[in-house]
Amino acid sequence: MWHRIFDAALALAAAALAGCVQPPPPVQTTISGAGEPSLTPVSLTALPGWSTDDTAEALIAFIRGCRAIEVMPPDQALGGNGFVQQTAGQAGQWQNACAGAEAVSPLNDATAQAFFAANFNAYQLDQPARITGYFEPEYPGTKNPAPGFHVPLYARPADPDLAKLPRAAIDDGALYRKAPVTAYLASPVAAFMLQIQGAGRVLLPNGEVLRVGLDGQNGQPYTPIGRILVADGDLAPGDVSFQTIEAWLESNPGQATSIMEQNARYVYLRPLGALPDDEGAPGALGVPQTAGRSLAIDRSTIALNTPVFIATTDPTTNAPLDRLTIAQDTAGGLRGAAAELFFGGGPEAEAVAGRMQQPGILYILLPRATPTS
Repeated sequence: MWHRIFDAALALAAAALAGCVQPPPPVQTTISGAGEPSLTPVSLTALPGWSTDDTAEALIAFIRGCRAIEVMPPDQALGGNGFVQQTAGQAGQWQNACAGAEAVSPLNDATAQAFFAANFNAYQLDQPARITGYFEPEYPGTKNPAPGFHVPLYARPADPDLAKLPRAAIDDGALYRKAPVTAYLASPVAAFMLQIQGAGRVLLPNGEVLRVGLDGQNGQPYTPIGRILVADGDLAPGDVSFQTIEAWLESNPGQATSIMEQNARYVYLRPLGALPDDEGAPGALGVPQTAGRSLAIDRSTIALNTPVFIATTDPTTNAPLDRLTIAQDTAGGLRGAAAELFFGGGPEAEAVAGRMQQPGILYILLPRATPTS
């Protein structure tokens, strides 16, 4: 979503690629211009794990994004810079690829791979990538104040001036009875961590799950508190994760509020209504995200709905994590060749996403004006 725990300056300390994921040799001259990312054309078959990936899953996510793009004006900006913007930066440039995706039948890995090979050219972003993860955390909560549940998750206030208040003012009660409350949680730390992810699941006492998602933010500066905890000596530079930050805040309640309030940005969350368990909250493209296939990107570098092949490793096993994903969300802390993979919701997703700060390589697939036969 918009705001994550990890900050580029901190995570780049772990971005040495030697002995991890190595790019294939360039096959043509790089494509770049002033202020543009450098791109090297590559063959899809040269991508690590391309032949064994469950490409049909990525195609399903791509089609979901296409259905949002198809109702946009042809000149609707989707992002990108330079060559990327010229090739894929407007909704109308995706017309052929989206029509071809809808026509794939039967939809399986073989036909999906053939579709991408016929409709796209692949390029390597020629700078080391930082690949992190995001997920939808789960916390117990209530829709109304109740014993043990008193920390509000606010939706966006109607008053634009109130909507701009910094976190400290909101914590002091400035929005009390002045903004809709989406839910109440037990802990201010839980509310803060849920906001950082931009979406989550509130486990209600009756067994129901209230899905909540982004409703805007207050426009205040975003400060990653992981960086603060490292600077203060509370966490080691190599030990910054969702889990370690949350554990430190819960274990130090006397200091937690002042640390959290150094991040003045407040993320408003609204009820999303009924969503299937296997679908994530809508991202920047406006479509539900797909666990393991939706990617958050820097929109100034990569256009929305661009297929992006990531080559990285699993932080819990160090096994290769190579797969085709679709750029369907953005995140404020991402710059250039950085991306965040959506892992879904719940404890299993948290176990990987919360620790995901891996070096890797990004390959972007840009649509051809005319598909090959």
